[in-house]
Amino acid sequence: MATSDLLNLWQILTLFAFLIGLGLLWYFVQRNKAGLARRMGQDRRIKVTEVAALSPTDRAMILTVDSREFLVVRAKGSAPVLTELTRGAA
Repeated sequence: MATSDLLNLWQILTLFAFLIGLGLLWYFVQRNKAGLARRMGQDRRIKVTEVAALSPTDRAMILTVDSREFLVVRAKGSAPVLTELTRGAA
């Protein structure tokens, strides 16, 4: 029994079929990524609305939780500060 062939024809065909299927899946996701992201994020209660860099290590974020907005300021070396944003405040 000769074992000189490392791959037989069926193994090569299976590999190509897998790679073609993976390529088609990638193409489908790339074409429909906006719709897929919208559908996958429907049930989320917490959403990051905006992020701003205050310095290389500090960030300010606006989070939306159940239609309420919060400002989160995160600075290096200290605990994050959480403040609820009200609609009437300017």
